[in-house]
Amino acid sequence: MTESAPESVSEAEERPSRGLAVGAVSVAAVSFSLAVLTWLAWLLVRPRLLMSGVYPLVAEVFVLVLGALWFLALLAGVLAVVLGRLGGGKRPGGELARTGSLVGGLTVLVALAGTIAFTVSPGLMPAYGDVGRPLNSILKE
Repeated sequence: MTESAPESVSEAEERPSRGLAVGAVSVAAVSFSLAVLTWLAWLLVRPRLLMSGVYPLVAEVFVLVLGALWFLALLAGVLAVVLGRLGGGKRPGGELARTGSLVGGLTVLVALAGTIAFTVSPGLMPAYGDVGRPLNSILKE
């Protein structure tokens, strides 16, 4: 009777964890959607908002929120990769965990590209020209 208990433990260790696999796929899908939608907002809305010059403070807050969303998507992508690996992504029968890990890795790449674009993007001053002012000059007054 004591010999059967270790066998069941070893069988449980070899089987992929269904809960972690579902968690990996869920987190990966949500974080990938977040990263792609953040890219769309960055590419479509940001140039119009920056060139309008009407609301410089709103534009700067919008850009900062987008930057924070990329960092959030990056962390969620890493979480999906970790959950996928823990859920049995390398074991036989762990296709769901492997899918979560792969989509999480793709999310990390998309969010990392967005994070780099946010970090090295030109400041707001060239976009405004003489129409608007950057947030630093507004806050100093």
